[in-house]
Amino acid sequence: MRILIWFTLVTLFYRQGFAQIFLPKNYPKDAFSYPLNIPVKLNANFGELRKNHFHMGLDLYTLSKENLPVYATADGWISKIKIDPRGFGNATYITHYNGFSTLYCHMNSFPPTVLAAIKEGQYKKEKWNGDVVFEKERFPVKKGDFIGYSGNTGASGGPHVHYEIRRTEDDVCINPLLMHQLYDVTSPDIFRIAVYDRHKSSYEQQPKILKVIHDSGGFTISSGFLSVASNKIGIALQASDRMTGVQNPNGIYEAVIYLNEQPVSGFQIDGIDYLQTRYMNAHVDYRLKQTGGAYWQHLTPLPGDRLPIYYKANPSGCIELTDTAKHSLRIEVKDANGNAANMRFQLQWNGEKSVSMSLKDSRYMMPGLINVFEKEAFQMVSTEKSFYDAFKMTYSVKPGNMKMVSDIHIAHSPVIPVHDSIYFRIKPTRSLSEQERARVIMIQSALGKLSVSKALEQRGWYAARFRSFGEYRLEVDLVPPQITVKGVVDGGILKEGEVIVCTLNEDYKEIRLFRAELDGKWLMFEGMGPVFRYKTDEYCQPGEHQLRFIAEDEAGNRTEKKINFTRL
Repeated sequence: MRILIWFTLVTLFYRQGFAQIFLPKNYPKDAFSYPLNIPVKLNANFGELRKNHFHMGLDLYTLSKENLPVYATADGWISKIKIDPRGFGNATYITHYNGFSTLYCHMNSFPPTVLAAIKEGQYKKEKWNGDVVFEKERFPVKKGDFIGYSGNTGASGGPHVHYEIRRTEDDVCINPLLMHQLYDVTSPDIFRIAVYDRHKSSYEQQPKILKVIHDSGGFTISSGFLSVASNKIGIALQASDRMTGVQNPNGIYEAVIYLNEQPVSGFQIDGIDYLQTRYMNAHVDYRLKQTGGAYWQHLTPLPGDRLPIYYKANPSGCIELTDTAKHSLRIEVKDANGNAANMRFQLQWNGEKSVSMSLKDSRYMMPGLINVFEKEAFQMVSTEKSFYDAFKMTYSVKPGNMKMVSDIHIAHSPVIPVHDSIYFRIKPTRSLSEQERARVIMIQSALGKLSVSKALEQRGWYAARFRSFGEYRLEVDLVPPQITVKGVVDGGILKEGEVIVCTLNEDYKEIRLFRAELDGKWLMFEGMGPVFRYKTDEYCQPGEHQLRFIAEDEAGNRTEKKINFTRL
């Protein structure tokens, strides 16, 4: 009897120990209602993998339609509206009394009183996009109050509502599925795993990729056995989750490695700050993704990954084998409702000694350090947060063309991710006049895309910052932007409700400043650039007016255009 009691207590303690790998969640369960009055269906969940970021909320299905009414999910007040043509589109922020805030994105429209307040705020800031902040008393809401219509604005990709829950005190995004408790009894799927020798950089090896198969116990690999040639192992996986009754695959919430039933490492995607979301490039095998592969999620974090989502039983988070015996390995993958999938196989080190990279080689760029790379006419300086894993720097140079004032410097490859911006300096290949020195730009080419930055002169060198590797060169830009206006002509007539369109033409499409003024006062033209639009409203009253446009490019070239007209 005593043996049975002892065994039961040990088993309970053992299970509780597993449960405490990640801190328990004490989020309110019934505080929030669903923001749409239609059956629940998700297009995407929290923590899914996107370009340079995690998906930080839920994408709510809106029947493939726009203009569905959207409702506040808890009592509070509308604290902010964001106008973001490239991201969230039109978005409502509600601050709640329970310590959380909610966000509703890609909206088409808002209640008339809110629309009027948005416009008032835009003219006060003299900026059409960005945030308009409201006082606590101005727009109070109750749970279920109408707050606007769904849409497809910003970087939406199709009608839906992007919905977030944030902790108000620090603006950290919390997984909404931990509070909404949507019905789901379907376990995740595991498709493949990748095995890495972590004596080496993840960027300088091809991991061993293994297909996952189903068996009576869940998931495993062929033969249920893996022999490895390193005693320090990292694992990444491909997996997805599905909500019950919904076919589209979603991201996974949690994955943990157990060696001999002891936790080694893993992650739980719960709370992520937007200041941290770019670390998604460390959480995945970025090189494999950039070279045409799928997303692989590391269960063993890279040395330079500073996300707070990981558990590590040892400083490296790696599977560290000290003998050549067979060990049981289990990978458990969970969704936010606790539905779990388990994968099991035997792991054995074959006794071979792995060859580590030579860190004494000065060409190695290291995570956690300031790295400097110098050539005769090219310099690069990183921050401590620029890199996630070590890699050997490669560099080459080729002659520029007649338009360039430097050689083309090829710094490593854009398949290596960069977190903090890197400081690049280039020496021109000829002397520059005083006028030219004021208009030098540095141009980066990477994966078919150009990025342009004003280059600052530093004792004969020119410096700029970029956030990826690629090809770099200097050019002198002396050509100001061109301004073309349609809808009104100098000396013409404008009627109520007519639209003015202003188009900017710039060599590299890098417009640093655009401003429109009516009789010396800011006038709101909306647009993503290079096209801006204004529909005649109450800010242009009947009478004679002068419209003034100002445009400035990245190099500092400036253009102005004036049009006199009569508003009927």
